[in-house]
Amino acid sequence: MSVEQNKQTALAFFQALGKGDRKALHELCDDALEWTVPQGAILHAGRHSPASRVFDRMLSAVSDTFVAGSQRTVFDLLVGEGNVVMAEARVHADGTNGRDYDNVYVFVFEFTNESDGARICKLREHVDTRYAAGFFG
Repeated sequence: MSVEQNKQTALAFFQALGKGDRKALHELCDDALEWTVPQGAILHAGRHSPASRVFDRMLSAVSDTFVAGSQRTVFDLLVGEGNVVMAEARVHADGTNGRDYDNVYVFVFEFTNESDGARICKLREHVDTRYAAGFFG
């Protein structure tokens, strides 16, 4: 897959996550997907796998914390080389606690090298952990 196709897959991942579309997430990701979250992000810190567990954690965090359909991701930078795409993004959402969520992230996507369609196999999340921990509890 080309870098441009991988960028489109990364964007599609966020669209699916924002909609809570588990089927679309499975189509975009390898079954052995590994998601790594910084230690300061208390709630989901560590390395998580396989894809089904990753989606459970991500989707429950979104549905438990944000008003349904309010999550939106704005990309400031999207770059890629080989089978890696990096996205600098700001995530906005209305919190179920009445507060607005507005945090900056950098996501590093690694893709499989399959000729019939690369899938996301690793996702590393870099986030303002102090802000996230304060918001998510």
